[in-house]
Amino acid sequence: MIYRILFIMLLSLNLAAENVKEQVPSPRDVLIMEIQKRAERDVEHNKPQKTLQELHLLYGEKVKILKLNISQVEEWYEDAYRQATPEQSWMKKFIDDQFAVMGWSLAFIVILFYFFRETVNHFAIKFFSDLHKWFYRLVSGYKLFRKWALKRYRKTLIKNFREFKVPFRPDNRPLKMHEVYVPLKVKSSKEYERIDAYQAITKHKRLMVVGEPGAGKSTLLKHIALSYAEGKLTDLPKQPVVILLTIGSLRQDDLLDDLVKELAQNDFPNARNFVEIGLENGTLMLLFDGLDEVSYEGRQVVVEKISKLLKKYSNCRAIITCRKAVYHNEFVNETEQKLEIDSFRDDEIQQFLQPWQRDMPAGKSVKQLIHTLHERPRIMQLAGNPLLLTIIAYLYTDTAFVLPHSRAKFYSEATHVLLEQWHREHNHYDVAKKLAILKHLALFNQDGKVDGDSDWRTMKLETILAETRKVLPTLNLVDKDADPLLEEIVNRSGLLQKIDGGERYQFAHLTLQEFFAAVALRDDVEGMLTRFTANQDTWREAVKIWCGLDHDSTDLIRAIYAENRIVAFECIADAQQVSAELADEVIGYFKSQLGSDGEQEEILRAFAAVASNTTDRGKAIFEYLVDIVADPEDDRRVVTANILSMTNLDEAAEVLAGYRDIPEIRAALIRMGDIAVPVLERAI
Repeated sequence: MIYRILFIMLLSLNLAAENVKEQVPSPRDVLIMEIQKRAERDVEHNKPQKTLQELHLLYGEKVKILKLNISQVEEWYEDAYRQATPEQSWMKKFIDDQFAVMGWSLAFIVILFYFFRETVNHFAIKFFSDLHKWFYRLVSGYKLFRKWALKRYRKTLIKNFREFKVPFRPDNRPLKMHEVYVPLKVKSSKEYERIDAYQAITKHKRLMVVGEPGAGKSTLLKHIALSYAEGKLTDLPKQPVVILLTIGSLRQDDLLDDLVKELAQNDFPNARNFVEIGLENGTLMLLFDGLDEVSYEGRQVVVEKISKLLKKYSNCRAIITCRKAVYHNEFVNETEQKLEIDSFRDDEIQQFLQPWQRDMPAGKSVKQLIHTLHERPRIMQLAGNPLLLTIIAYLYTDTAFVLPHSRAKFYSEATHVLLEQWHREHNHYDVAKKLAILKHLALFNQDGKVDGDSDWRTMKLETILAETRKVLPTLNLVDKDADPLLEEIVNRSGLLQKIDGGERYQFAHLTLQEFFAAVALRDDVEGMLTRFTANQDTWREAVKIWCGLDHDSTDLIRAIYAENRIVAFECIADAQQVSAELADEVIGYFKSQLGSDGEQEEILRAFAAVASNTTDRGKAIFEYLVDIVADPEDDRRVVTANILSMTNLDEAAEVLAGYRDIPEIRAALIRMGDIAVPVLERAI
């Protein structure tokens, strides 16, 4: 019954609106009223009726324009004159007077409408728009209006995710999600085979997806949400409705409340009943993004909250993402499979870069950029990461930036360019001041001191302003500089971003926060070691970046070697300065472990990182690996071939091509992608 009443109310309002439009008099009606008024004035002043000739002189022009007959004007005038004579009854006079008032009022309304029509139109449009919104909010949760609500929800998702906004580029030049998205390849924890992420989603109801920082985990979930909104997830049973949640932004005690809130923020209000039914019958797909973005202290609470929901609603599909290094199988019982996003290979890098080609200036091309990357193996390794590849593409396309060979130097020079060159003519604060703010904020956030929040990546606006003001006196600035300085960093570098409508802030990527935190501790070995010892997961990447800065890392690496030998080996690969004695000790240990059971991929990649260096140490390790591959009696040949393939060096491809008849070594060569193509062509 309530539906019928609401429908009748809305229909009545629409009819009323139409009636308002119909009450606006036409030119013909205005003429009639004018003739009637003249007749009434003639009666009032005791004037005789106008003759046909007189009427023609008065109204002939209007009659011609309106394509009327003058005899019709005479008839209107005579009728009005007769009705206005004193012989009519007092009741008739009263009624006529009221009609006269109405006529003048209507004329006044017409004139008023003419001069203020835009205001009236705006008011009418706003009124009916607000009415429409009110009605939608009122009924959107009811099953009868479910299709309407879902249509609006999908439309909002398309608006939110159709563009890939590059934080390092001006806002008026985003890329299209479908152009820049490269189908991500994932590998399972049980087998190395690379499969498309969408194949895995179709095959498994619940997935845990891990990957390196910037590997594309968040982009994958956004692309899934966009694909749902565009009606492209046709291979999934029950055609589930997708809801994407950022784990770090979960604020409600009951996760169901967070789901309802997320739908409401995307134009589907009052959806609690819809969510409850969808969870129960399996018509929802929940995407939980960024377990790693929750602080160590708050992570267990979030894990329990998600696990409880997934256990209660066993039919519901779900995908959870987390940074590889800090995932400790928290959802092993709630998910069917753990998948790892694999790094881009040469063909995928090329595909990712293609949308940038149209913006590249003369003399630059995607082909040339890829050639430059091949000449810089350490930067080529970064290019396998979508976020870092985006930075590389922007700097190559829109600036005069020249790619360095060192990873830490790349971060240092790239952030400097982003702070200085972008909108240089509008900058009010120099790079040194902005760097000081970013270093302080990064270290503050990395330490996890953000108002007791569970989200250690983001900062509240009031917090970030308070922390900025602490640094200002050292920069010869005052408190009133906090807001404009922060705005300049956000709007003209893209390194820091507003989220939640400007209520919170975060670094464009966790890797950038880790870099600035490492730079903040450049001269504080003890401070870095204390932090790493207390929380190795949080500080692992920051420690490696710290060792890549232009200073001696010997003391820190020696201390880390006692805590975590693999991380120490990774630090050797990045270190700009380290004692030969310590480096030989660390490398010697891992040489002795090479080929042992349970070989960890981090060790292989650390070997490859050292071997790809142009230093004497790097060349010595490279020759060591080549000798192993050349020895047919050495059972470490295959694992060593895999290490050589990870170096991305042309020389490595040449070596592996010499043993291409061995299936395992040929597989390692093929994994080198485009680097192996010219080598294989020459061999044929």
